[in-house]
Amino acid sequence: MHVFEVGNLYHVGIAVYNATKTAKLYEKTLGLEITHDETSSDQGIRAIMLLPKDIKSTAIELLEPIVQDSSISKFLEKKGEGIHHVCYLVDDIRLGIKRLESMGIEMIDHEPREGINNTIVAFAHPKDMNSVLIELAQKI
Repeated sequence: MHVFEVGNLYHVGIAVYNATKTAKLYEKTLGLEITHDETSSDQGIRAIMLLPKDIKSTAIELLEPIVQDSSISKFLEKKGEGIHHVCYLVDDIRLGIKRLESMGIEMIDHEPREGINNTIVAFAHPKDMNSVLIELAQKI
């Protein structure tokens, strides 16, 4: 029997108005370096991932809206800049979705969708996760 478990904390997503400006701030003040920079037209975002130099760690993912009606632009309108979600790596995202749904957790994504940085992703609704948007990500 295969049991669903989350793996490492992959990244913490932070909604920002300007990812380049924030990345420079984090590089200067925290010593982080950009490891990935990608624009997703489908999601209407630009995502910059930062990590500490030479250390295996959880990444910081800066999310900047590139269109007015993206989920990130809506988040920024409501709440301003700040933590948007927490992402965990999983081996089998479909199993993860089914497991959470079987426990009564409402999923935003009932099927995985393309994420950034060679992943497929699915989000669990924050109303069922103590007001935290949880993302599951599987490397592809």
